[in-house]
Amino acid sequence: MNWTELSIVVNHEVEFLVTDILENYGSNGVVVEDSNDLINPPEDKFGEIYELKPEDYPEKGVRLKAYFNEVNFNENLRTSIEEEILALKDIDKSIFNISETTIAEEDWENEWKNYFHPFRASNKFTIVPSWETYNKESDEELLIELDPGMAFGTGDHPTTSMCLKAIETYVTPQHSVIDVGTGSGILSIASHLIGVKRIKALDIDQMAVNVAKENFEKNHCLNEIEAVPGNLLKDENEKFDIVIANILAHIIDEMIEDAYNTVNEEGYFITSGIIEEKYEEIEEHMKRVGFKIISVQHDNGWVCIVGQKVSD
Repeated sequence: MNWTELSIVVNHEVEFLVTDILENYGSNGVVVEDSNDLINPPEDKFGEIYELKPEDYPEKGVRLKAYFNEVNFNENLRTSIEEEILALKDIDKSIFNISETTIAEEDWENEWKNYFHPFRASNKFTIVPSWETYNKESDEELLIELDPGMAFGTGDHPTTSMCLKAIETYVTPQHSVIDVGTGSGILSIASHLIGVKRIKALDIDQMAVNVAKENFEKNHCLNEIEAVPGNLLKDENEKFDIVIANILAHIIDEMIEDAYNTVNEEGYFITSGIIEEKYEEIEEHMKRVGFKIISVQHDNGWVCIVGQKVSD
């Protein structure tokens, strides 16, 4: 079976929305090539070496590379994707570009390996692809073994990295955690490595749940994490000390009340996937519901907010 790589260049403001569109149409993974990385290269906080090639990045905006198998991809699908992207309110049509390339089956796995190598995502967490070996630099370093591609969340995107930093700051072994929109399962794995005993991972997409379970197995925590399909927190009756949601801003906005009702007193709501233009709106909504804003992180146009449920 061959695969189609659909390459789409858009402005930063719609990056997450376009990623969501691609995933809704069945993309088996999305690679992000951000022109801002050339202007503001990732900081060498943990000893990483970055070798960025300008030819790998668009002149403006972000290039999103989505992958579809040949059974699912056709001209009608491409047209539908293009029409939905161009209908977005904040799309910059002067930047927009779309093209496609066919990738042979035997090159499929190697295509992902070109983009994914071990890297330090936060003070404690290092992400290691399952096909590479890596030696810890210290006993305190926590390794997350991951296969990218089939679900969002490899740790290199600012939203995931900020969530990992929030987890290592606010989550303790005594807490219980629910991870809403778990994707690859990376944030649930991080919580497990912190020492959390009760973890529930939800995703509306059964494929994402399956991928998360595969990654849980790689990290020896399949039996320690409950991974199930779920539509946000709409049907959730159990209370948790920590609610984590790294998803789209407009979806976060819909679930703030449910998050408040799900989290225990003194517990935390850790949320990201929020673009700069939307974060004040999300922050104000969280305050109205009753959260005390504990932390706001900003990274390359993205925001992570931590709110605490405190007694009046």
